Amino acid sequence: MDGHVGATAPQLSTWPQMKIARAIQHLAELRTRINLWAASAPYTVKPHISDDRTTVSFRVKVVVPPSTDEWSLYLGDALHALRSALDACVWELAHLSGDEPPKPRRVGFPDCRSEADWDRVRRDKLQTVPDMYAERIKQVQPFSTHAQRPETSALAVLSYLDNQDKHRASIGLNLDGNQIQQNFWVEMLEGEAAEPPLEVVGHFVPVEDGAVLLKVRYPGRIASVSGSCGFGCQVTFGTEVGREAIESVDGMIMEVRRILAFILSVQPAVESEPEEEGEWHEMTFIPTQDGKSARYAPES
Repeated sequence: MDGHVGATAPQLSTWPQMKIARAIQHLAELRTRINLWAASAPYTVKPHISDDRTTVSFRVKVVVPPSTDEWSLYLGDALHALRSALDACVWELAHLSGDEPPKPRRVGFPDCRSEADWDRVRRDKLQTVPDMYAERIKQVQPFSTHAQRPETSALAVLSYLDNQDKHRASIGLNLDGNQIQQNFWVEMLEGEAAEPPLEVVGHFVPVEDGAVLLKVRYPGRIASVSGSCGFGCQVTFGTEVGREAIESVDGMIMEVRRILAFILSVQPAVESEPEEEGEWHEMTFIPTQDGKSARYAPES
């Protein structure tokens, strides 16, 4: 596992990039199915007046249930193909110059959460990978990029979801409300006050049959309600650090491409030129204070 002094940059096959392309294809298929469901008028929202007639609640009626189990299959396939691109890269690096790993079944791209474990992981997962590439792989490990919270590393999140899908159970998908539009008006009983409402409460909850999206309480008694309450929703999935929208997978794709480019951009050392060092900038899943959601963002 030397530095390959005088060697040229590795000429890898197109397989890692093909795995990324496959992940993009699965993600596109997932979005197509979500869009078809959304276009089918899958739910309605109806007003319900309380027994004392002071409060109106807008509740979801699901007409066409979302195929979340099927969607989870597409998501799992996309994430697995994406994670496999990293493994494929390591496999080829481990076979440079005809090298043969002594334990080939253990070769793969590591997800190391503790620096104390790195030497063991290096021997076990990288084996015959040349040192200069192993050093770059070390720099993108969760313990290197996120010493305080390694589970928020993009690599850690991707690995967690891939293992969840392969070895445990389906990745749980929800339809979570993310916006509410008030398109209704009320008629009050004669002599009863309507404005202003005493309380307006919106609920950004999983979209399920009977879910209450909006509740408005008035100072007077309601005679009738016209119109409805519109809302938007997004497909989310659970991670170690909270729930994340499907759109975050686009960020994972970008991150895997960046990781591969960073690893392979190292120039083999030659006798007259020192090896050029690169700097890694991580992408992070940032949980909210309530721990129920997260956003995907570059490290500042």
